[in-house]
Amino acid sequence: MNNSSRGLRKHLLVAVALSAGLVGNASQAADDSWVDLAVHNFGAPINTMWAEGELSFADDGTMVYCSAREDMAVAPGDPKDLYIATFNEETGSWNTPVNMGLPVNAAPATDVDPLRLGDDREPWISADGNTIYFKSDRSATTSPRNNNDLFITRKVNGNWTTPELIGFPISTNEGDEHCPAILQDGQTLCFASKRAGGYGGSDIYCSNQDANGEWMTPVNQGPNINTAAEEFHFSQDKDGMVYFSSARPGGYGGMDIWGAMQQGKNAWGEAHNLGPKINTAGADMCPALPPGGDSITWFSTRSDNSLGNIDIFWTNKANLPGR
Repeated sequence: MNNSSRGLRKHLLVAVALSAGLVGNASQAADDSWVDLAVHNFGAPINTMWAEGELSFADDGTMVYCSAREDMAVAPGDPKDLYIATFNEETGSWNTPVNMGLPVNAAPATDVDPLRLGDDREPWISADGNTIYFKSDRSATTSPRNNNDLFITRKVNGNWTTPELIGFPISTNEGDEHCPAILQDGQTLCFASKRAGGYGGSDIYCSNQDANGEWMTPVNQGPNINTAAEEFHFSQDKDGMVYFSSARPGGYGGMDIWGAMQQGKNAWGEAHNLGPKINTAGADMCPALPPGGDSITWFSTRSDNSLGNIDIFWTNKANLPGR
């Protein structure tokens, strides 16, 4: 962990502790054992009375996430938008989130097709902070029934470009593709899809580009990852462990977060549940890994320590099974 990552984590611990009103001494908060052992709400200004969800981090700590907040939406009735938040190490708190605005977030276009609600979510941001993959319903069609596809936007001269559709064979007219992410190799795009030939529900697939930069036929990640239940949202750490959401049997109820170690290209060890610190009887979903490698974040409907109906949480990876 470099000094910048250590500093970000320490300030994050202090900020969460202070926002929770649990400690009065900021310099002591980061060292108290409860910080390392507890599950923490991200607090304001990230979590609100509205639903907050899927998130991802660049190496400098910049966070992109989605929210259903109505006070900053690009248009009335917009289900979810993408937001950017930066961490202020001087104050030890998150700066006010910024709605990424048009054209990254699409306004509802139900006059074109009733499925185009302006729903933009599930972002993954590159380590350098200059590329974001995400899911959107901006090209949804009623016939054939296609609820959403995957898109990419890039930061050019400080501005985010108009999102481009990641076309076939990644996005399809049948698969409702969602939850894109790049593995630690920097080349493998993984995502969830309901396309034919899977194990049931949403399965996780991965693809690489050929020598011409074209995406090759996605590979289903197999029975250690996918089941007859829903699986989605791959997030890989630098040790090779991938964390993902699954409704498979053996969990604590609803959606749980599971982990599996990579054993080779498109090959994974047996999945294991991340345990009761992470998973609850509610929906615990969409893990993400802050810089530094020693913590994990996700969003949850858990009722304890919640600011709204769905909030973003984090805990130290020391609380995961086998750590």
